Amino acid sequence: MRKDAARNRDRLIAAAREAFRAGAADISLEDIAARAGVGRSTLFRNFADRVDLIRAVQAVEQEAIAAECAALGERPDAVFALMRTVARLTFIYRAMDDTLLASPAGKAMMVEAARETAALFVAPVARAKAAGLVRGDVSVDDILVACNMIGSAQGSDFSTGESVFEQGFALMLKGIGGPTARDWTCGCDRIPAVSKDGTCSSTY
Repeated sequence: MRKDAARNRDRLIAAAREAFRAGAADISLEDIAARAGVGRSTLFRNFADRVDLIRAVQAVEQEAIAAECAALGERPDAVFALMRTVARLTFIYRAMDDTLLASPAGKAMMVEAARETAALFVAPVARAKAAGLVRGDVSVDDILVACNMIGSAQGSDFSTGESVFEQGFALMLKGIGGPTARDWTCGCDRIPAVSKDGTCSSTY
């Protein structure tokens, strides 16, 4: 791929990712092209349809999760930061689920993303269990199910804002926490926070 073509593709992915993260799940492909500063024809040269573009954005998000996992290193509490990131991304992208599930390619992408995410959790969960931060009977699958539940959470008034996310995350930690969890986390305020752009910043 030529450098200018690769640059245009990256700009389209970045524009779509920014829009999706801002809650514009139903943004038109034409508007995404405009935000990227390219024409409609350029968009369709790079992406066959909406699902194809979403798949490219999700690939970037998966790379970001893997990079964060690597950056957290051997910390016993790394699983908490990783959980926050995955739950946050589920929260942000949940409006895409219907679009993806309606397409065989989209559904396959979701299955593969779940498999890759589960693999990233294996070592952090094992370390957290060894340190007593996570209960011994909690599995990686349990954690992913909980992250998905938080991502789909609604308040008693059907709200889906930040406070609902934080409430759900706090409840999840109480549910999976091991005997030494309180010594490390003391609630959500000491768990590394992940901003909406995916950046992890420790509050320790």
